[in-house]
Amino acid sequence: MTIPRSRLLPMDKRVKERRRSVNRERGRRRMSVAVVAACVIVAACLFVWLRSSDVFAVERVTATAVEHVTAAEIAQATQDARGVNLLRLSTGEIERRLMALPYVRSAEVHRIFPDGLLVRLVEYEPAARFRGEAGESWLVSEDGRVLATSSAGGLPLVVVSDGLSLDPGDTLPMPAASALPLALVFKDERVSDTLPPLHHVVVSGVGGLTAVVEGGVELRLGDSTQLEQKLTVCAGIIDQYLRDGRPLAYVDASVPDRVVAGAE
Repeated sequence: MTIPRSRLLPMDKRVKERRRSVNRERGRRRMSVAVVAACVIVAACLFVWLRSSDVFAVERVTATAVEHVTAAEIAQATQDARGVNLLRLSTGEIERRLMALPYVRSAEVHRIFPDGLLVRLVEYEPAARFRGEAGESWLVSEDGRVLATSSAGGLPLVVVSDGLSLDPGDTLPMPAASALPLALVFKDERVSDTLPPLHHVVVSGVGGLTAVVEGGVELRLGDSTQLEQKLTVCAGIIDQYLRDGRPLAYVDASVPDRVVAGAE
């Protein structure tokens, strides 16, 4: 069967128009790719130039308000950043140096364009004092980090019977660290309301704990397990002796269900 030529012409026109449309679309896609590639190249060149220029060189270091970490310590930890381009600066390295400061619990360093750094610090708080045989004492945080050498009062005191030598930034060694929970448990009102005020804690070389309360009564508690239970037993014994008017020198509650008490 032969199709008349008059019917082929419209078909040829539509095919040609379709081809031109496809070609135009391809051209637009090629142009879009070329534009994107050009933008990427320009952006990369601009980044390389900015990274190597002094446009973003660090000139200012701002730190959040802190109580124990000094401005001089922050300046020392960040001094290598001054003059360095923000785009090339390693904030992680600065954070590691800040974390090495004894009082720093956490540190964050943020870039502040065009020329600054913001240092955010969270500090440890002193929770107890530890004193060695030689008389030197240290402030210690709740998790056992040694914060500073200090003889300041106002915090629970732990006396270590064996030799103890510490530097700020250290972590309490065992068995000294085993006394920290006992010193802190006296801050709990459930304990402090039932016992005389704590004078100090003594820890032996093998970790044996003795809490010396006001009046000189010794609460011999053994190791650091079941502290609240042992102190509850001690509170009952002290209360009983006070009611009876009998002198009391010690309560041995190292084994909670076999308590020994008496005057020496």
